[in-house]
Amino acid sequence: MKRLRSQVKSCLKTETVEIENSETLRNHHHALLEEEIRNLREKLINWYDINKRDLQWRDLAKHIDPNIRGYSVLVSEIMLQQTQVATVKSYYSKWIEKWPDLTALSKATLEEVNTLWSGLGYYSRGKRLHEAACKVVHEMDGTMPQKAEQLQKQLPGVGPYTAAAIGSIAFNERVGLVDGNVIRVITRLCSIGADTSKKSVVDVIWKLSNEMVDPERPGDFNQGMMELGATVCTPKSPLCQSCPISLMCRAYKRSNQKEAAGPTDIEDVPDCLLCLPIDQPWIVKDGVTNYPRKAKKTAAKIARNIVLIVERPTNESDSNEYLLWQRPVNGLLANLWEFPSFPSHQWSDDLDESSELTAALDQSKGLLTGRTIERCQYVADVFHQFSHISQTYGLYRVAVRACENAKDNVVSLPDHYQGFRWLNARQIAGAAISTAMKKVFRAFTQNVDGSGSSSSLKRKTKSKETGTVSKKQMTLQSYFKNSQTE
Repeated sequence: MKRLRSQVKSCLKTETVEIENSETLRNHHHALLEEEIRNLREKLINWYDINKRDLQWRDLAKHIDPNIRGYSVLVSEIMLQQTQVATVKSYYSKWIEKWPDLTALSKATLEEVNTLWSGLGYYSRGKRLHEAACKVVHEMDGTMPQKAEQLQKQLPGVGPYTAAAIGSIAFNERVGLVDGNVIRVITRLCSIGADTSKKSVVDVIWKLSNEMVDPERPGDFNQGMMELGATVCTPKSPLCQSCPISLMCRAYKRSNQKEAAGPTDIEDVPDCLLCLPIDQPWIVKDGVTNYPRKAKKTAAKIARNIVLIVERPTNESDSNEYLLWQRPVNGLLANLWEFPSFPSHQWSDDLDESSELTAALDQSKGLLTGRTIERCQYVADVFHQFSHISQTYGLYRVAVRACENAKDNVVSLPDHYQGFRWLNARQIAGAAISTAMKKVFRAFTQNVDGSGSSSSLKRKTKSKETGTVSKKQMTLQSYFKNSQTE
């Protein structure tokens, strides 16, 4: 077992302590004294009782049925991963109305789950939530585990944080938890300036969280920590004057001392594994926002795709229908529906002669058995930011008509793609498609008028969010001349 020795400076004196497997350091400014912990619990829970937001999942977490309690927290915590509370509230309400318990969710299809999840992002979360419900119902006699350790081991998609949240909030288990809000509160509270993207540092924060959690009301304490981080101890403009635990916060104390230009009894020690790095010292103007420190984010990958909005007329109604295919079961946007999309490396405004577009249209001809492409028209560029990809979609409208004896139920799909559909605009609005594809179709409908032409009023440059329409209409005449001679 590796043992590291570090000189750390306490609030009152310098002393030598040992760190073993990243365990919490005691009796110095990276941890709280027992009296401080008792004070923290009392002040935080009192503050939470008065100031907590009214959220539907918090009411359901007090349900008499333990399975309902566990399920309500499971759904809310999975939805809240990488997603703001304001966005989750409406999705959660619709989800619980449609599937009020594990049994109801286990009877749903993945297609139904993806449809309701559409627009929430990180779509694999919905799939894992569905898998967890099926496992509890079909393999665990419908009884949800009540301990964090078992929740993490047995339920798909449940990691340490989600397991601790369910265990403490739904089942009153005495376990702390760590999410982005808690990391921010604890690093400021205990002046932890080390890189919080490192596992060793996160392990310390987990240990501190488990030591701090209230033994009588662990769920409320954990929710109080997260609520404090979300509403008071915010990333950029913390409301320290409104914080119930500011008087024991090392970062707040240090900030006040530095602002007063007086001596400070909280200093960074060069060899300490948890202090601010020597090459990234305390910045006076930043105050408490010196914490937490994170490694620089990796630059997002830049990608461009050609998207073909394949459109056919219908006899049954005045609305046209559009071709969508279903993405593979694994990978980005798994199982969702999208308009035919092809990778592109062309960034020119003039794509008339683009070999990539020609190749995409060639694939479309193979895709559309029994149909002829009448026209291909550039519509717009649409930008969408994924968490790790800066994506631009080049939109093309592809109008097709049926040949004699056309078979609409025959489509040649790329490898691993699962199926296809022809949907009208109303059906697309309710389909399981990504936010990116919704933006694509919105840009399409905004920039193409009913006559089938790009509206002259909509060819001016637009923002990345709504799409940019080229001043030049691209008919790809050369492509069709070549097609006619084949």
